[in-house]
Formats: sequence, C-alpha cells, structure tokens
Amino acid sequence: MNLRVKRSIFLSVAVLGFTVGVGVQHAQDTSAKTYAKIASNDKLTIPESSRNVSFTGKKALYTKVGTLKGARVVATKSTLRGLAISSDSRSNVRAYRVAVTSRGSVYYKVVTFDGMYRGWIYSGKSTGYFGGGLKRYSTFINQGMSALSADQQNAMYRITTPGTRNDGKSVTYKEPSWTQYKVGRAITDSSMYANTNFRINQVGIRTRENDQWVHIYDPNNVNSPATGWILLSGLSQVPTVNQVPDNAIRVNLVDASGKAVSSFDYPRVGGLKGAIFGTNVNGQWSLDSTDQSAVTTKIQSLLSGTDYNLAALTLSQITQLAQTTFGSTVTITVNLADKVADNAVRINLTTTDGKLIKSFDWVRNGATKGSVIGTLSDGEKSDITTKISSLLTNSTFSLAKSGLNATQIQSISTGVFGGQVNVVVNPTVVDQDVSSKIIPMSIASNDTDVKDAQALSPINADYDDTSVDLIVTKDGNEVSMSAADLHSSKVSDITDILKQLTNTNDKGKKALSKINDDFKNAAVKKFQSNLTAIDGFKGKSGAEFTKGDLSGYLIDNFNTLTSPLYPQLTSLGKGKGATVSYYYVTFSLDQSKVNAGKFGDETTVYYIMSAPQQQPKQPAQN
Repeated sequence: MNLRVKRSIFLSVAVLGFTVGVGVQHAQDTSAKTYAKIASNDKLTIPESSRNVSFTGKKALYTKVGTLKGARVVATKSTLRGLAISSDSRSNVRAYRVAVTSRGSVYYKVVTFDGMYRGWIYSGKSTGYFGGGLKRYSTFINQGMSALSADQQNAMYRITTPGTRNDGKSVTYKEPSWTQYKVGRAITDSSMYANTNFRINQVGIRTRENDQWVHIYDPNNVNSPATGWILLSGLSQVPTVNQVPDNAIRVNLVDASGKAVSSFDYPRVGGLKGAIFGTNVNGQWSLDSTDQSAVTTKIQSLLSGTDYNLAALTLSQITQLAQTTFGSTVTITVNLADKVADNAVRINLTTTDGKLIKSFDWVRNGATKGSVIGTLSDGEKSDITTKISSLLTNSTFSLAKSGLNATQIQSISTGVFGGQVNVVVNPTVVDQDVSSKIIPMSIASNDTDVKDAQALSPINADYDDTSVDLIVTKDGNEVSMSAADLHSSKVSDITDILKQLTNTNDKGKKALSKINDDFKNAAVKKFQSNLTAIDGFKGKSGAEFTKGDLSGYLIDNFNTLTSPLYPQLTSLGKGKGATVSYYYVTFSLDQSKVNAGKFGDETTVYYIMSAPQQQPKQPAQN
C-alpha cells in the first residue's frame, strides 16, 4: 500500500468524525497483508432468553467481522461502555448470529433492543460462552410472589389509567417492556378493561431500571387478551368486601352475651351457593363426620389460649350448622373455660398450625395468680415431661427423646399462674425411606449461569402434545395441531392445511417460520419420562447424601434425557404444500453442577441441551 492510499483512508475517517482514525488505518494495513476468512457463519439456535447480552466496553462494534477487509466501526468501546451501564432497557442487546474466522476468532452479530446499534463484535476463541466484548446478561429478575406482601398477593387490581399510552402503566405487555427482543404489547388499548378486576401471579424487576413489574390475569376469563405484564405502580387495589365465598359457610363464635370471640370460613370442595351444608333425615339434622370433626377442631384451635373452650359440638350447634346454606353465616355460642386455679397454669398441647391436641393443669405450690412462672427446676421439667408424654400416649404426636426442647420450655416459662400457655408438639417421626424430588433444568452449556436455566417437565409420549396455531379458515376458525396430532394424521387429511401454509408471500414465510419455532420451543422444555425412576432416589428422611451419591444415581438412570419429537415444515413452493420432518434434542447431565443434600428435600440438577437432531425417516403414513 503506497503513502497516498494510506493518507486517503485516514482523511476519509476524519471526515466522518471518528476519533479512532489511526486505529482504523492500522487495521487496514494489517488486513492488506493477510486477511482472515470466515470459516462458519451460523444463526444462533440457543433459547432466545439465553442470547441476551451486554457490552463490556473492551471491544468495538464493527459493520462486519473486525478482521475482514472493509470492516468499519459502528460504535467505539467508549460508546459501548455507556450502553453497558445504561438505566434504559432499550439498551439491552440480543446476539443472533455467530461467525468463526480461519484464525479461530469468534464474532457475534448483535443488535440493541431499540435497533440503534447493530454489528459484529469480538467474543474470544470459543463459541461455548460470551467473552471479549460481550457478557451474558439477565434483562429481568423474577422475584417470586414472596416479594409482595400477603395483602398484595391476595388483592384484586384495576389498571389506574386505562388507554393507549405505551408507558408501562396503561396497557399490558407479553414480557416486561424491552426485556425480550421484539416482544411487545399484549394489548394496545386497555379502555375496554377499565372495570376488569385482575390478580397478580408473577412479579420481578427490570435489571436496568430496577422497577417492579407484575403479571396480571383475569380470574373470570383465563383467555383474556389483557393477560400480561404491567408496572405495579400502574395498578390500583380494588377495595375488598368481606363476602362469604360461594363454597363456604362463615362460623361466627360469640360468648353468652353476644360478644364476638372469633370467626372463620369453612369451605367444601363442590359447595354451591344456596345449598344446605348438612342433611335432614326424618326431621333429624346431621353433619358429615368429616365436617363435624374438622369444624370442631377449628373452633378448638381458635379458642386455644383464650378464656373460652368447646369440648364438643352440642346437638343444637350441629343443627345450626347443618341448616346453614353455602355463602351465608351461622353464629355459635361458646362458653367460658373452666377456671384455672390461682397456683396453676393450663398447658395446651397444640400442633404447629394451632390445633388443640390435649390440655392439663400444672400446679406449683405457693404460686400466686398473675405471677410469671419463670425458670423451671429440673424436677419441674421432669414432672411436666411425664404428664405430656402420658397424654400423648397412643397418639401420632410425641416429645423428643431428650424431653422438652428450649422452645417448649420458653413457652411455659413466660406463662402466668391462673392463665394458659400453648406448647407445640410435633408428629412422631417415623424412620422410613423418602424420595428426594429431582427437578431437571436445561442450560445452554456447562458455563451457563443457572439463572438462565429453564425447567424441564416430563411427558410420557414420543411426540409433543402442545398445540400450535396453524391457519385461520375462511369462517374464522383457528386450526391448531400438536406434534402428536400431526404425526397421527393421514397425509390426505392435512394436505389442504399444508397448502394453505405456503400459499402466501414473504409474510407467509415468516408465519411458517414462527410455526416451526412454536413447535420447537414447546418441545425443548420437556423430556420423555414416565417418572418411575426419577422419583426413585430414596434414603432415610433427613439423612444427607453426597454429590457422588446423586451423580451416581443420575448417571445410571438419567445421564441423558430426550425431548419429545417435534415437526419442522419445509415449503415446497406457493400452494404446493410442505414436507414434514421430525426433530428432537437431547439433554446431557452437567455433573459439575450436581450438589449434595438431604433425602426428602427437592434437588435441582442441570442438563446441557444439544443442537436439534433429525429423526431417521419413518415409513410413509397412509
């Protein structure tokens, strides 16, 4: 290259306003001597959410692979560093192609979610991870419902400012705004849903804005188009009316003077508003034995630790309850408990959820009413332990072999004479084998962040059963088929459908591509299993197992999982139909992510998903 050419290149860059003219000139000098070639250039096939990345600011973005002749800078390292720390999710980045040069360098083609920057960027020497100028990035963090208060979880909501504004608060989105590439609004106008009451079933925050989004749905219309994500700040809670559920009766407990003591709703599966709770045979009202026992236990639990008690329901109270209709209330009068002696404390033995098991009065000679029990002597601990153990004989509850534990002793010590205390006792532990539920998760590679893993669900079938929308007929009806449906159909029955799928222009090609993606994306979230072996990892309840124990079991039984088969359609040309081929992916156990644990606890294991593989050609269908 002569001096005149070099100067020309430098001046052209200077005219464009770039500040890296010398760097570009140097790249041109190098490539003039020897240019790299493209060894491969492929579309990324890993799940879309695993292709979300962020810039590191260590490499610039080019119009083509940076070592090729003619590559120009799209964005400098400084610009990319600014995008990396942006507080606007439109700066999120999606990788969608990968190229490897003849020198082994890996480049990814990327685009910012707002489309402002698109080009190729260096990522190191391996296609197994993002490096160099890129790093993996989670655009949204699922928090779980525990991020909301109990009141928020149970509340109903309305959109505060319904309308057409695309501000995160007026309409709903298929995914939180700008967290997935080219995934937009669920609806564009929420005006017709101004009076719809929604509930929340998911919650999380956008990583860049750190704002809280929730997923809402209409409990009265599970197919509502408005189901989707919206900013929590765009919702208003609907004031709740303390209405009795249609499948329940409300039991109000009062004392002899009519003073309210407590209240609870008792539901029954299948209960219908207006139906009678009990039965009447020859003028005699009665309750089902299960209902009678459950209602009695609930009342005893609510009265535990109060001045009231209920040993059992009287015939009059049973009649009251039996005559009550679902969706209405009934009032039950409870009596003051037997008086506790001034030098005694009533010890109520309860379950962890407050149900009363047994009671007894424990006496300390010389104690006075209202005085705190305080420290128990060894003899007093032994006396109380003996009494509790005797009461629990032949029951399903017991004390520990060592006697009262610290929590139980504390409960008694803080009581006062003349009053009552509750002591929680636990079910008797049976030394038996229990299963540890194994939860398989799919990841892209062994260095994939487990936050990007997706759960795999079992399917006991060769072909996937998820229905995918194929066409809309002239009369407006949608034709949906699953992989299993398509496989079992006769060619003659689906010929017309296949022709319609290819009887369009480029828009139709995109539709066909989406159908293929829908089939694939549904199938790769499942694995073929009848669950017999995956529930077979057993040991003594609470006993610890090692990483090696679990790895050995998985290698013997679940070293590799296989997805159900899914179809991919290839057009034969306009109006000529399409061929149908079936594919599957395999999931290989990542032993590096297997962890130790305890039998009876859930354990998560990770599998690396392979590239799609085609099923060998099957005999033609009839």
